[in-house]
Amino acid sequence: MTASGPTIAGLRARVQKDRHREIGNWLARRVARPTAVYGCWLAVRLGLSAHQVTLMALGSWLLGALAIGTGDRLLFLAGVALVHLGFWLDHVDGQVARWRGTVCLDGVYLDYLMHHAANLSLGFALGFGLAVHSSDLRWAIAGFAIGAGWAGLSLHNDCRYKAFFQRLKSAGGSYRVDGGGGGRPQPPAPWPRRGLGMVSWPLSKACEIHVVIIALGALAVLAIASPRAWIIAWQILVVFMAVVAPVLAIGRTARAVSGSTAEAEFARWFQPMGDLVARPPQQIEPRPLDTDAVAE
Repeated sequence: MTASGPTIAGLRARVQKDRHREIGNWLARRVARPTAVYGCWLAVRLGLSAHQVTLMALGSWLLGALAIGTGDRLLFLAGVALVHLGFWLDHVDGQVARWRGTVCLDGVYLDYLMHHAANLSLGFALGFGLAVHSSDLRWAIAGFAIGAGWAGLSLHNDCRYKAFFQRLKSAGGSYRVDGGGGGRPQPPAPWPRRGLGMVSWPLSKACEIHVVIIALGALAVLAIASPRAWIIAWQILVVFMAVVAPVLAIGRTARAVSGSTAEAEFARWFQPMGDLVARPPQQIEPRPLDTDAVAE
């Protein structure tokens, strides 16, 4: 720590998560997290809070989507740069929070909202930009399909956890959290070599935001080198995502519901206590809170 702020070495020792080079996607592990410490250093010296950095990330994402949605080649390049900046800032905010000791659920909540807004806006912008460029509104429909598909994929866990809390609030008893049973973040799973996962795994990976960002970077290079090839590659990306993302979202939801994966994960995380032990989940009578929750 210096008179004017922390050193880079001091930040690295304090703000990097354990196993930050093992958990998460490749772009985060190899690029964003290691370099975010420099953004953290600057943010701390400027007196920025973690929430302010998160809002800067959101603004960068939205401006990037807006620029891509114009269909203009130069603005597309600027939009891709802003999307990359937003992804990077999304890793700076957590480091700022850890340095300042302000890690809290409100920050996590704001971060998740930012992710959903980014997915929706960028997905739609990819199709809308082509619609503006070609004057063919069918591309805007494709953009809507991408945004809806990405939203469905990203909301998969969020909706399941909301269902968990609905059970906890309405159970009328107590549960013990079993952290070991529920699991902890792990390094990325390998590509399955048999079954449906052989196909669904790479398709799911292709829809993850870090892969999309890498693809946008490649499109930006094409936009500079060969504008015609850039448009063709952009169209291929949009058609691919417009088909794959909604199909994966629907398939993942159907598999979760038919396989009762929410009930299974809840049982791993939360162990009933007291009088709840003798009652299976379906016999836990809901309280009026359930009705209010459904009405919301």
